[in-house]
Amino acid sequence: MKEQKINKAYLLLALSLDFASVDKVLNNTGLSIGMLQQTNNVDLKIVVKVMRNIKRYSHTPIWPSILGAHLGVNTHGPVGYATISAPTLGKALSTFLEWGQIRFDTYIGEIIERDEYFDIIIRDTTGYPELKEVFFESFMRAFEVLNTLILGKQTKEPTELHFERCVPPQLQQLMEDEYDSKLYFESAVNKLSIPKPMWFSRSPLYDKDSYEFNLRKCQQLLNERDLGNRPDLSVRSAISKHFDQVIHTNLQTRTPPSLSEVSQLLHMSERTLNRKLKLYNTSYKVILEKERASLSVKLLSEARYTVGDISELLGYREPANFCRAFKNWYGLSPTVYRRQPES
Repeated sequence: MKEQKINKAYLLLALSLDFASVDKVLNNTGLSIGMLQQTNNVDLKIVVKVMRNIKRYSHTPIWPSILGAHLGVNTHGPVGYATISAPTLGKALSTFLEWGQIRFDTYIGEIIERDEYFDIIIRDTTGYPELKEVFFESFMRAFEVLNTLILGKQTKEPTELHFERCVPPQLQQLMEDEYDSKLYFESAVNKLSIPKPMWFSRSPLYDKDSYEFNLRKCQQLLNERDLGNRPDLSVRSAISKHFDQVIHTNLQTRTPPSLSEVSQLLHMSERTLNRKLKLYNTSYKVILEKERASLSVKLLSEARYTVGDISELLGYREPANFCRAFKNWYGLSPTVYRRQPES
């Protein structure tokens, strides 16, 4: 399995915040500022060494949350621009969660709906406890800053942040002063809980053309990446490439690639691929359905496509099958969904 990598922009940002001297932060990594500026992505093992150095030498123990507060839109490229131009806060957060993996494929994210909240659950895929801790704390602080950017200044503690780790009282107080959310420690999972009214809040920054343009850029970046270490992203990329060809090149074979065909493409058996996908809490069928669900909404926004056209493009044998699937995804028929005011 190939070593996971993280985009250099995040390390350069950490260095710019002067948590410790550059020499101390890069100690025993084999890196220099010049080398870092000339590369695109950094091996995970090197990133972990940098994290350990910052933790050891930093003047503040809450440096991960400070780093997160500085993770602005520009840091994330097309992912950030797509996020900020999304129609609602919930869509912005889910866009960031979904596409952030093309910048740092070190996590899997899941959104779970409860009675009064949406939970964004983050699970580490690296096996490095230090990186898991730093990533979650900085990523969630970035989410909080995004909330404020989209909705304006929020009342303290409308959201909840749940940390798996145990934190001493003095550090708890420092963290409570830094974060906007109500904090909980020693939780079952690392997660951010967003109240439903806040989740569905419309964004004044919404720009349909910008949103769709940057989503296409995100997809392009995903397809260009070497995803040998992430079978879930590899399957997603293969399915997405198929749909892109169907829509833009009049590909005659409308049926999505099967599990067997994707397995062959990734040079592994179906059994091996299934086992690897299970480690990421997903499957070929789940990934295919997510791609279909996401693309169906985009196609419905374009008047030139009928429901029958969309059904065919997505590889359904009958429009009725697509309509049933769509209703399971969104609670409405495609026709009713299309008639709704644009959100």
